[in-house]
Amino acid sequence: MKRLLLVTITALSLVACGNSDEPVAATATGAPTSNAQPQPVQPQDQPDATQPVAVGEDGDPNGPVDSNTEELPENNSIPDATAPVTCLDVSSSSVTEAVNSLPLVFADSPWVATRMGDPCASFTWVEALPYGATVSSPTHLLFFHDAEYLGTATLEPYGFTSVAAQSADTITVNYRWPLAGDANANPTGGPVTIEYQWDGTQVTMIGTLPPEVIG
Repeated sequence: MKRLLLVTITALSLVACGNSDEPVAATATGAPTSNAQPQPVQPQDQPDATQPVAVGEDGDPNGPVDSNTEELPENNSIPDATAPVTCLDVSSSSVTEAVNSLPLVFADSPWVATRMGDPCASFTWVEALPYGATVSSPTHLLFFHDAEYLGTATLEPYGFTSVAAQSADTITVNYRWPLAGDANANPTGGPVTIEYQWDGTQVTMIGTLPPEVIG
């Protein structure tokens, strides 16, 4: 009798469970829900690329010095590859003094510097004529080295003297002379070419003047 009653109760229980229309809520198996708010990520300390570099009183940035960088001494000086050039002028004191030292050929005609070669050449020349000279008047050629007067091409001045060419160490001069029947202003004798060469210490005359020139 007891076994029958137990079976009946069990059957009734199963019927009651099977007839339920309510859904059964599933039990969550995940981690319990937390009401705490997420904290913002704190940025790591990064170097600021735009932060100015501290500069010391001496103007050098603070920090390690590159050992491969060669420091120049404070009194370092670079030689000037372009040394100043001494240029001459016909009105300069050195030319004026040299011209005034020439013996006069005419009592009332002092020597006058009329023209010159390359004024900035180390070895150059200046032409001097008596005041009021004509084409046939005697001519002196004065030589200068670095604005220093060296002397005249010839001891005596000669007419119809002209410079034909000039180089760094040589000045080429033409001498002419009148032949019979020539007009005084248009000589046809010559020319004979003489070179005056600067050898570093003095001027050497290369060539010989003919008797027609020196008389």
